[in-house]
Amino acid sequence: MPCCGKVWVTKVKPFDGQKKDEEEDTSLDDGPLTDRSCTDVIFLIILVLYLAGMVYVAYIGINKGDPYKMIYGVDSWGNICNRDNEPIPGAPMSGRNMIGKVKKFYFDQTYFTSQISTGLPVLDESIYISTCVSGCPNDTLVDGSAIDEYRNNSGINLCRYDTLSYVSDNQICPTPPITKHVSVFNRCIPEVLVNLAGTMARSFTSVLSGVTVGGDISKKIVSDMKNTWKEILYLCAISVGVSIAIVACFGFLAAIIIWFIVIAVIAFCLGATAYCWSSWYNLKMAYDSLVASQQTADRSEAVETWLIYACIATGITIIILLLLLMMFKRIALVVQLFKEAAKAIRCIPFLLLQPLWTLIILGGVLAALAIIAAHIETSGIPVVNNSTGIVKYDMEDTMRYLRWYHIFGILWISAFIVACQDMVIAGAIATWFFKRDKSQLGWPVLASIKRLIRYHLGSVAFGSFIIALVRLARLVLGYIQNKLRGKVGKVTDFLLKMLQCCLWCFEKFLAYLNRNAYIEIAIYGYSFCRGAHKAFLLIVANALRVAAINSIGDFVLFLGKLSTMAIVLVIGHEFLKHRDDINYMWAPITVAAAFGFAVSHCFLLVYEVAIDTIFLCFCEDCERNDGVTKPYYMSKDLMKYLNDSNKMIAKDEKTKTNKKEGMELENV
Repeated sequence: MPCCGKVWVTKVKPFDGQKKDEEEDTSLDDGPLTDRSCTDVIFLIILVLYLAGMVYVAYIGINKGDPYKMIYGVDSWGNICNRDNEPIPGAPMSGRNMIGKVKKFYFDQTYFTSQISTGLPVLDESIYISTCVSGCPNDTLVDGSAIDEYRNNSGINLCRYDTLSYVSDNQICPTPPITKHVSVFNRCIPEVLVNLAGTMARSFTSVLSGVTVGGDISKKIVSDMKNTWKEILYLCAISVGVSIAIVACFGFLAAIIIWFIVIAVIAFCLGATAYCWSSWYNLKMAYDSLVASQQTADRSEAVETWLIYACIATGITIIILLLLLMMFKRIALVVQLFKEAAKAIRCIPFLLLQPLWTLIILGGVLAALAIIAAHIETSGIPVVNNSTGIVKYDMEDTMRYLRWYHIFGILWISAFIVACQDMVIAGAIATWFFKRDKSQLGWPVLASIKRLIRYHLGSVAFGSFIIALVRLARLVLGYIQNKLRGKVGKVTDFLLKMLQCCLWCFEKFLAYLNRNAYIEIAIYGYSFCRGAHKAFLLIVANALRVAAINSIGDFVLFLGKLSTMAIVLVIGHEFLKHRDDINYMWAPITVAAAFGFAVSHCFLLVYEVAIDTIFLCFCEDCERNDGVTKPYYMSKDLMKYLNDSNKMIAKDEKTKTNKKEGMELENV
């Protein structure tokens, strides 16, 4: 059947579902209902007012903040590195011209190790003397005379600005020996720490490159990115092609991929269980063959441990097999939905551009909001210690509240943009599903955008507000966890982590419910609450089908994203493995792989929303029509699945009835 031809209608047994209200009996032959009104206007007004407040917050932040504090750092006397600073009353060492001094140097070389041991960034920087320097010490300085000689040769003074020769005072000069430092994000860090981090990184990246750590890492990485920009562009283009190929594979090979995954999961579970029991049996036999003096507690514990592993593996395997058995009949629906989604996307190819536009808009908006956030975070006022002259920047209470206002705005706006995309895709797919003559689709994407802007921005604002609220709660809880780290008992820490996990699960549930609510809104023009209520009822009524789609379908899509990233990593390694002018091969490859994952996510997100939309349209079609007096909108393949499903349901009901009658006769 051609993808844009007319749908053939056959008579099949009607689906047992709820009866529709009279107002919902309107024909959907031309796609989603056109007779609709603006929904949830109050939340659209609230969003506009909130955005106006964010503009005011941005104005205050830009006037009071200075991102140079974050980029280059601030010394102990309130001077911003690489700035011509104004004097601070009560701080005699302030007000210096630091242009050209772009590195921040700490007198105490244990500063960074102290940060790591206590958790970044909880230490009070005001107790660690730091200065602005034009370069980091590039050699080990063993004593005071070496520090003076370094200053004379390089022109870099590592002591306080008013000191021209070494003084044995750790408030005026750093205590020798001073090891070799390297610059990382304009901070001078002891090379030994960087080498340690590099050694740890090499354990994960040795497959990609033989990295040698040393020198100015940030400059080397920037240099590597400049030297490989053509290769990065090639890899990005390849990732787009691979993503399109994977989308095509899902359309034509969905059945093979899904059944392969099901078989692989079963084989892995059975194999893991057999391995655990075999290991336990071998250890048990070896333990029993030993004399009593050799049967140590460690060997006995090893036997018991593998017995526990075997029991756990057996339990997990049984649960997974039972779930797959329960969903076995529904897996055919997953396969069919993948095929239907492929048909829809082939008929509406412009849907594949929608996530790219969303990504561009979202990236631009988040970049602007991040710049404003940097201004807000650096808007502290100088507080001078009168005895030492040390300056510390403290954020005003007002700015602390505005910071959270801005954070919630970021969460709300980002959720709003993504929700708009879901609504547009859902509207276009619903138009395709309910259009009997699919050769007359017109411009479903533009029509869906028009409906969104004209009627449903308020509903999208409502749904995204709920998601942002839950995400803010998770952020606040994470902030509390960080503050209480090491100060509370293990029980409290466990409860906080469990609460964080519950909030994460609740957020995922709401995100899924919201997407289905947007689908109902796109079809019928409901308000958000009514759409969410209707979607929830449909999901509950088809719980096993939903479980099959989400567990199997989402896993298949995730494998598609990983496949794109893996292909980019392999090709990137082949591109760059013979380049001697690259210090850190992992830097450009990581950028390309991240881009590949993002592009793949964009393409497959269309698939994901399309599958969810077609499933809800399928449920609506079954609920509204009977295939006899009211023809179905679904395709022949979906009708075949429905017919087979109804036959299996009828057979199961007949079997249950016969068993019940047999038991009644026995009782008589």
